[in-house]
Amino acid sequence: MALKYFLLSLLIFAAFSAMSNQTQSLKVVTEHNPPFNYQLRNDKIVGSATNKVLEVLDEAKIDFTLNIYPWARSYKMALSQPNTLIYSIFRNKQREPLFQWVCPLLPGDELYLFSLKKNDAIQLKNIEDLKKYKIGVVREGIDSVYLKSQGFKEGKELYPSSNDGINLKLLLQEKVDLIISGTPSIEKRLKNISQNLSIVRKVSFPELNKDIELCMAFSLNTPSHIVDKVRTALHKVNSN
Repeated sequence: MALKYFLLSLLIFAAFSAMSNQTQSLKVVTEHNPPFNYQLRNDKIVGSATNKVLEVLDEAKIDFTLNIYPWARSYKMALSQPNTLIYSIFRNKQREPLFQWVCPLLPGDELYLFSLKKNDAIQLKNIEDLKKYKIGVVREGIDSVYLKSQGFKEGKELYPSSNDGINLKLLLQEKVDLIISGTPSIEKRLKNISQNLSIVRKVSFPELNKDIELCMAFSLNTPSHIVDKVRTALHKVNSN
């Protein structure tokens, strides 16, 4: 009988230890999206958003691992895995119920449509006009999520890829008519291939920027006390 209780105690202790380790170790995931988050040749992950996240997690005194993946993979991890934090992610109406949000991470980076400057035949008066063109989007990106909610279809108007860098190449090769990006991001990507903003034309897209902000987001099955610690830390860092 004593042995039975001893073994039961060991099992309970092991279960609590596993739960404790699970809640203490935070998985932080992001994508390659310069200048906000990107990986150097020495594998170090840097960028303006990364620096802010590291500062916040240091303030919150939370142990974590940080990895960079294609956006769709990071997004799926944050949707399904416990103790997972994703950044930089736009918060909007469609995504609101999917995560526990910690905002704002950085001032909003307004999104625009970009076409090749030489392609001046593209005329946009409203969102329905977009359906006349092929649009490069990131899988599970804010552009894809929003346009799908407006009735756009993959393979018809939307051409999904794993990242904005591929979308830019498709635009330059004239395989898509339009891509969606923030100005700092596309400027950095063009600079990396010895080009500049003068080869593209920027078109305002107010519908996509309605009620969005740039944030961190936790999976729904992350303990609320971890989320609260990070919210408190972000508030302190933003106040300073």
